[in-house]
Amino acid sequence: MEAQRRTDPPGGLQRSAGRWWRLAGLCGLGWFVLFAVGAIVLQGEPPAYDASLAEVRQFFTDHGTRFLVGDYIAGLAFLLLFLPFVTGLRSLLGAVEGGPQIGSRLVLVGGLATVLVGDTATVFQDTLALGAGNPELQDTTVRAFLYANAAAIAAIGLPAALFTFAASAVIWTTAVLWRWLAVVGALAGVLLAVGAAFPLADDPTGPLWTVRFSGFIALAVFVVSASIGMLRRADPVASTSPAPIRA
Repeated sequence: MEAQRRTDPPGGLQRSAGRWWRLAGLCGLGWFVLFAVGAIVLQGEPPAYDASLAEVRQFFTDHGTRFLVGDYIAGLAFLLLFLPFVTGLRSLLGAVEGGPQIGSRLVLVGGLATVLVGDTATVFQDTLALGAGNPELQDTTVRAFLYANAAAIAAIGLPAALFTFAASAVIWTTAVLWRWLAVVGALAGVLLAVGAAFPLADDPTGPLWTVRFSGFIALAVFVVSASIGMLRRADPVASTSPAPIRA
């Protein structure tokens, strides 16, 4: 049977892909807004792991319900908005990357791992929000939860760094989005990876903590900028890999 090269997908399918990518861009912007409301406005800044136990108990006694509501909203932001954004970004990058699409696949892996690690990390402070005011919860247990939370939130930076590094590599090599966005993503990746080591400094408000905080600011800038870029795309870009041949 004579070999035939597969034709490009019809224009209708291309337009459909473009709509999904723009929808993913909206999800990215929605994630930023909802996360800011939940994690910043409602949760505020809980005490550090070396704060006095009286301060910790008082904070979670006064703000426990508000803290839990904020965590619930932030969790919805990641599950219902950040993951669709990551999936859409992976699809866009994969369409232009070509070949085995290693970079765009790592974007999906890093984004999914960020959500899983981040969701797990919330368990410790949520437990304190539920029980810190209970005198039956011993001081040693409260302190242990604070230490565990510090280690858990530090770990979030590593998969987030993988996400930004992988996305930046594809963006830089394909120019599917603004190339300066790749620089922002690479910077975010470096800050996130370095900031993940902040527990080693035994200083919850020291330089490494500042680096970590700056990394998540850069991550937010990257997500918002990428979302805007996806919204501005009129049509998808064809893959740079050769079309497969079928008999």
